[in-house]
Amino acid sequence: MSDSHTAIETVDREGRCVIDVSALPTSVYGSRSPVWWGNTLLMLTESMSVGLCVAAYFYVRQNFASWPPPNPNAQPPLFHPTPDLPLPSAELGVMLASCALMYWIDRAARALDATRAKLGLWTVFAIVLVLIVCRFYEFRAVHFRWNDNAYASIVWTLLGLHLTYLLVAAGEFFILAAWLCCASLDEHHAHDINLTGIYWYWTVAVWALLYAVIYLGARML
Repeated sequence: MSDSHTAIETVDREGRCVIDVSALPTSVYGSRSPVWWGNTLLMLTESMSVGLCVAAYFYVRQNFASWPPPNPNAQPPLFHPTPDLPLPSAELGVMLASCALMYWIDRAARALDATRAKLGLWTVFAIVLVLIVCRFYEFRAVHFRWNDNAYASIVWTLLGLHLTYLLVAAGEFFILAAWLCCASLDEHHAHDINLTGIYWYWTVAVWALLYAVIYLGARML
Protein backbone atom coordinates (compact mmCIF):
# COMPACT_ATOMS: atom_id res chain seq x y z
CA MET A 1 0.00 0.00 0.00
CA SER A 2 1.30 3.44 -0.88
CA ASP A 3 2.70 5.62 1.90
CA SER A 4 0.89 8.61 0.32
CA HIS A 5 -2.41 7.53 1.88
CA THR A 6 -3.54 9.81 4.70
CA ALA A 7 -6.14 9.85 7.42
CA ILE A 8 -9.41 11.63 6.61
CA GLU A 9 -11.25 13.88 9.03
CA THR A 10 -14.97 13.41 8.75
CA VAL A 11 -18.21 13.74 10.73
CA ASP A 12 -20.18 10.79 12.05
CA ARG A 13 -23.97 10.44 12.18
CA GLU A 14 -24.14 12.21 15.51
CA GLY A 15 -22.23 15.24 14.23
CA ARG A 16 -18.96 14.44 15.99
CA CYS A 17 -15.62 15.01 14.26
CA VAL A 18 -13.82 11.69 13.75
CA ILE A 19 -10.72 10.60 11.87
CA ASP A 20 -10.97 7.73 9.42
CA VAL A 21 -7.65 5.87 9.48
CA SER A 22 -8.74 2.91 7.36
CA ALA A 23 -6.77 4.24 4.37
CA LEU A 24 -3.47 4.37 6.27
CA PRO A 25 -0.87 1.70 5.51
CA THR A 26 -0.45 -1.00 8.16
CA SER A 27 3.35 -0.81 7.94
CA VAL A 28 5.74 1.97 6.92
CA TYR A 29 9.48 2.24 6.44
CA GLY A 30 11.86 4.83 7.79
CA SER A 31 11.39 7.47 10.45
CA ARG A 32 7.58 7.27 10.41
CA SER A 33 7.80 3.88 12.10
CA PRO A 34 8.14 3.76 15.93
CA VAL A 35 10.18 0.57 15.62
CA TRP A 36 12.64 2.39 13.36
CA TRP A 37 13.22 4.90 16.13
CA GLY A 38 13.77 2.12 18.66
CA ASN A 39 16.30 0.48 16.34
CA THR A 40 18.04 3.79 15.72
CA LEU A 41 18.25 4.71 19.40
CA LEU A 42 19.69 1.27 20.16
CA MET A 43 22.45 1.85 17.62
CA LEU A 44 23.09 5.35 18.96
CA THR A 45 23.50 4.14 22.55
CA GLU A 46 25.76 1.29 21.45
CA SER A 47 27.76 3.72 19.32
CA MET A 48 28.39 5.71 22.47
CA SER A 49 29.67 2.56 24.18
CA VAL A 50 32.00 1.88 21.27
CA GLY A 51 33.17 5.49 21.29
CA LEU A 52 34.00 5.36 25.00
CA CYS A 53 35.99 2.14 24.55
CA VAL A 54 37.90 3.61 21.60
CA ALA A 55 38.65 6.71 23.69
CA ALA A 56 39.95 4.41 26.45
CA TYR A 57 42.19 2.69 23.88
CA PHE A 58 43.86 6.00 22.97
CA TYR A 59 44.05 7.02 26.62
CA VAL A 60 45.91 3.80 27.45
CA ARG A 61 48.24 4.46 24.51
CA GLN A 62 49.65 7.50 26.34
CA ASN A 63 50.97 5.28 29.16
CA PHE A 64 53.31 3.19 27.00
CA ALA A 65 56.49 4.19 25.19
CA SER A 66 56.01 1.52 22.49
CA TRP A 67 52.73 0.34 21.06
CA PRO A 68 51.57 -2.34 21.46
CA PRO A 69 53.59 -2.77 24.66
CA PRO A 70 56.00 -5.73 24.90
CA ASN A 71 54.56 -8.96 26.26
CA PRO A 72 57.06 -10.54 28.66
CA ASN A 73 54.57 -13.26 29.59
CA ALA A 74 54.80 -14.87 26.16
CA GLN A 75 57.26 -17.67 25.49
CA PRO A 76 59.51 -16.43 24.01
CA PRO A 77 58.83 -12.80 25.06
CA LEU A 78 57.34 -10.59 22.34
CA PHE A 79 58.89 -7.14 22.01
CA HIS A 80 56.73 -6.01 19.07
CA PRO A 81 53.44 -7.93 19.50
CA THR A 82 51.36 -6.34 16.77
CA PRO A 83 48.10 -8.27 16.30
CA ASP A 84 47.97 -10.56 13.28
CA LEU A 85 46.34 -8.96 10.25
CA PRO A 86 45.09 -11.72 7.88
CA LEU A 87 42.04 -12.96 9.83
CA PRO A 88 40.52 -9.57 10.74
CA SER A 89 41.20 -8.34 7.19
CA ALA A 90 39.32 -11.32 5.80
CA GLU A 91 36.49 -10.63 8.24
CA LEU A 92 36.29 -7.03 7.07
CA GLY A 93 36.18 -8.08 3.42
CA VAL A 94 33.43 -10.64 4.08
CA MET A 95 31.37 -8.14 6.08
CA LEU A 96 31.61 -5.48 3.40
CA ALA A 97 30.60 -7.99 0.74
CA SER A 98 27.68 -9.14 2.90
CA CYS A 99 26.25 -5.61 2.80
CA ALA A 100 25.47 -6.12 -0.90
CA LEU A 101 23.74 -9.40 -0.02
CA MET A 102 21.78 -7.68 2.75
CA TYR A 103 20.64 -4.98 0.32
CA TRP A 104 19.45 -7.71 -2.07
CA ILE A 105 17.54 -9.35 0.77
CA ASP A 106 15.94 -6.05 1.70
CA ARG A 107 14.76 -5.47 -1.88
CA ALA A 108 13.34 -8.99 -2.00
CA ALA A 109 11.51 -8.44 1.29
CA ARG A 110 10.03 -5.13 0.12
CA ALA A 111 8.75 -6.98 -2.96
CA LEU A 112 7.31 -9.66 -0.63
CA ASP A 113 9.41 -12.30 -2.40
CA ALA A 114 9.62 -14.84 0.43
CA THR A 115 11.74 -17.34 -1.49
CA ARG A 116 14.58 -14.94 -2.22
CA ALA A 117 14.38 -13.33 1.20
CA LYS A 118 14.52 -16.69 2.94
CA LEU A 119 17.47 -17.87 0.86
CA GLY A 120 19.33 -14.65 1.54
CA LEU A 121 18.64 -14.71 5.28
CA TRP A 122 19.92 -18.27 5.69
CA THR A 123 23.01 -17.33 3.68
CA VAL A 124 23.85 -14.28 5.75
CA PHE A 125 23.10 -16.24 8.94
CA ALA A 126 25.73 -18.80 7.89
CA ILE A 127 28.18 -15.98 7.14
CA VAL A 128 27.67 -14.48 10.62
CA LEU A 129 28.22 -17.88 12.24
CA VAL A 130 31.56 -18.16 10.44
CA LEU A 131 32.48 -14.65 11.61
CA ILE A 132 31.64 -15.58 15.20
CA VAL A 133 33.91 -18.64 15.04
CA CYS A 134 36.68 -16.53 13.52
CA ARG A 135 36.37 -14.02 16.35
CA PHE A 136 37.37 -16.64 18.93
CA TYR A 137 40.51 -17.40 16.90
CA GLU A 138 41.07 -13.67 16.65
CA PHE A 139 41.40 -13.33 20.41
CA ARG A 140 44.52 -15.49 20.18
CA ALA A 141 45.92 -13.39 17.34
CA VAL A 142 46.35 -10.32 19.55
CA HIS A 143 49.16 -12.18 21.42
CA PHE A 144 47.89 -11.15 24.86
CA ARG A 145 45.59 -12.60 27.45
CA TRP A 146 42.84 -10.25 28.54
CA ASN A 147 44.47 -9.63 31.94
CA ASP A 148 48.11 -9.19 30.85
CA ASN A 149 47.98 -5.38 30.92
CA ALA A 150 45.72 -2.41 30.17
CA TYR A 151 46.33 -2.69 26.42
CA ALA A 152 45.21 -6.33 26.42
CA SER A 153 42.12 -5.52 28.47
CA ILE A 154 40.87 -2.76 26.18
CA VAL A 155 41.57 -4.75 23.01
CA TRP A 156 39.72 -7.78 24.36
CA THR A 157 36.88 -5.50 25.44
CA LEU A 158 36.56 -4.02 21.95
CA LEU A 159 36.63 -7.43 20.29
CA GLY A 160 34.19 -8.86 22.83
CA LEU A 161 31.82 -5.93 22.45
CA HIS A 162 31.65 -6.41 18.70
CA LEU A 163 31.21 -10.15 19.25
CA THR A 164 27.97 -9.41 21.10
CA TYR A 165 26.74 -7.46 18.06
CA LEU A 166 27.50 -10.47 15.86
CA LEU A 167 25.60 -12.76 18.24
CA VAL A 168 22.58 -10.44 18.19
CA ALA A 169 22.68 -10.30 14.38
CA ALA A 170 22.90 -14.10 14.16
CA GLY A 171 19.86 -14.40 16.41
CA GLU A 172 17.84 -11.94 14.35
CA PHE A 173 18.74 -13.55 11.03
CA PHE A 174 17.89 -17.01 12.38
CA ILE A 175 14.51 -15.94 13.78
CA LEU A 176 13.51 -14.15 10.57
CA ALA A 177 14.64 -17.04 8.34
CA ALA A 178 12.89 -19.60 10.55
CA TRP A 179 9.71 -17.52 10.48
CA LEU A 180 9.71 -17.49 6.67
CA CYS A 181 10.04 -21.28 6.70
CA CYS A 182 6.81 -21.53 8.70
CA ALA A 183 4.72 -18.57 7.55
CA SER A 184 4.25 -16.19 4.67
CA LEU A 185 6.07 -12.88 4.24
CA ASP A 186 3.89 -9.86 4.98
CA GLU A 187 4.63 -6.13 5.18
CA HIS A 188 5.29 -6.22 8.92
CA HIS A 189 8.00 -8.87 8.62
CA ALA A 190 9.40 -7.20 5.52
CA HIS A 191 9.85 -4.14 7.71
CA ASP A 192 11.58 -6.31 10.34
CA ILE A 193 14.01 -7.53 7.68
CA ASN A 194 14.68 -3.93 6.65
CA LEU A 195 15.48 -2.93 10.25
CA THR A 196 17.72 -5.96 10.69
CA GLY A 197 19.56 -4.91 7.55
CA ILE A 198 20.12 -1.42 8.95
CA TYR A 199 21.47 -2.96 12.14
CA TRP A 200 23.80 -5.16 10.08
CA TYR A 201 25.16 -2.17 8.12
CA TRP A 202 25.88 -0.51 11.46
CA THR A 203 27.62 -3.64 12.76
CA VAL A 204 29.85 -3.70 9.69
CA ALA A 205 30.63 0.02 10.09
CA VAL A 206 31.62 -0.55 13.73
CA TRP A 207 33.96 -3.35 12.69
CA ALA A 208 35.57 -1.11 10.06
CA LEU A 209 36.25 1.43 12.82
CA LEU A 210 37.63 -1.18 15.24
CA TYR A 211 39.78 -2.68 12.49
CA ALA A 212 41.36 0.72 11.90
CA VAL A 213 41.89 1.30 15.63
CA ILE A 214 43.13 -2.13 16.75
CA TYR A 215 45.01 -3.40 13.71
CA LEU A 216 46.07 -0.34 11.76
CA GLY A 217 46.55 1.76 14.88
CA ALA A 218 48.92 -0.84 16.32
CA ARG A 219 51.13 -0.33 13.28
CA MET A 220 50.91 3.45 13.02
CA LEU A 221 50.71 4.87 16.54
